Amino acid sequence: MSMGVTAAFATDPTGSITINPAVTDPKAPTTTYEAYKIFDMTTDGNVDGNGNYTAVAYTINSAWANFFADGAPGASYLVATDTGDLNAIAVNGTTKYINITESNVATFAKAAYEYAMETPVAATKSQSVEKGTTTVKFSDLALGYYMVYPVGASINIDSYTSLVSLTSTDPDATIAQKAKYPTLEKTASDISVEVGQTITYTLSSTVPDTTGYSKYEMTFSDTTSAGLTFDGTDSIIVKIGDDTLTAGTDYTVSTTSPDFTVTINMLSSTTTDGTTTYSSKYTYGSAITITYTATVNANAVSVVSTNNATLTYNNNPKDGTSTGTTPPVVVKVHSAKIVIEKVDGSSSSDKRTKLPGAKFVLRVKTVGTATGDTHEQDIGVGKYYKYTAATAASGTEGEDGYVPASPASVSWVTVTDESASALAVNKNITVVTTDENGEAKFEGLEDGTYELIEVVAPAGYNLLTAPVEATVSGSDTDTTTLSVSKTIENNSGTVLPSTGGIGTTIFYVVGSILVVAAGVLLITKKRMGKEG
Repeated sequence: MSMGVTAAFATDPTGSITINPAVTDPKAPTTTYEAYKIFDMTTDGNVDGNGNYTAVAYTINSAWANFFADGAPGASYLVATDTGDLNAIAVNGTTKYINITESNVATFAKAAYEYAMETPVAATKSQSVEKGTTTVKFSDLALGYYMVYPVGASINIDSYTSLVSLTSTDPDATIAQKAKYPTLEKTASDISVEVGQTITYTLSSTVPDTTGYSKYEMTFSDTTSAGLTFDGTDSIIVKIGDDTLTAGTDYTVSTTSPDFTVTINMLSSTTTDGTTTYSSKYTYGSAITITYTATVNANAVSVVSTNNATLTYNNNPKDGTSTGTTPPVVVKVHSAKIVIEKVDGSSSSDKRTKLPGAKFVLRVKTVGTATGDTHEQDIGVGKYYKYTAATAASGTEGEDGYVPASPASVSWVTVTDESASALAVNKNITVVTTDENGEAKFEGLEDGTYELIEVVAPAGYNLLTAPVEATVSGSDTDTTTLSVSKTIENNSGTVLPSTGGIGTTIFYVVGSILVVAAGVLLITKKRMGKEG
């Protein structure tokens, strides 16, 4: 729609801008939306038979005069000749045309946003809305050309939905806001874990649009609970897209508090004739991934071990000290134990006699299959449990004889001789013994079904002839699932062989001998009777 230029106008109408859907900051209670009027529009107050104003005119909003000055970023969007269906605008008494089209609106939006942030230009109107608000409306706006955005968001100027024109024929507009706030995700390589297992954690985000910023840093902070030991800065790998960044050059690492922080400077700068310009080092929308490892330690047994992370980032181009921080992202892992309660099978259920001195080993029957669960390389069906306690460092580091500290760990061993007598003395596996309370335990286990095998019975009691199954199925919301108790009975007295076993054969043999002996005795007696 071409529009003529007039010198004086009556009272002008107003319009509105509705943002639906709106975007709000997920970490803050409120979000501020700002509207900037770039072009003013006025009318002569007269309408034609169709209800349209007979004359309207555009002028540059005074706050944006420098943006459209010769040589400034907006100058190329005002042309002397109407190349199509362009709106006319009065510029210093001269008629020009606003050359903002489908093909260049994205670049115009980017330039306008950068100008508003760097100058800075005051917003025409602002409005604060609560977190989660889906619709924001600016009312009673003078007609003109507006840019709208939520403060603190990373603006993706790939679309012109943040730019809108309120005209005399269309005074009310609705736009969809495509701005985004930085987000953080975190995952773990396993959820059900063993003591000594190495867990790989991954922090994920994306490169934001840093238009208008002279400072933009992204700081990733990570903290582990007592059951996890951070494996150190050497385990940290930082990547943007497919490129691996270099510590000290592309990012800095601090291990003061919490366990570590990784800070990435997202901007590069160039200075020409005393003027410094800033641009992003990285491509907007590229994946940011930070991986590191932590080791499950003995403090993780029968508890849910948490690991949380946050992302802090610059959120106001007009204020380099203003930052926002994402809510903590918490990742949980769990490790369990099996507790044996050894009792006399003949004692009453309300007062069980506890049996010390029983010895057990643990064997894998099946490994867990929970979603998200993986397994250590050496675990497998039929293997036996081996627990290695943590050791402290000894000697002086760097000198001969120095032995570094080692964490507690669980491993799984293949055994060739599985007889009870051989298992009881096998030094490559762990043999636990029930104490005076009849208790013994196997700690640091991941999900699965295990077999408790008695290799030595309590004094005066019979050795169990079959394994006792115990299933671990842990939960990161219910710690009671992380301690599995098994009450195991022993009995004293003579053990009768099972039917069909070698004992039956012995009875058969002895019975046959007795039958033969009885026959011989009978024949002998008959002969003696005849001889008498």
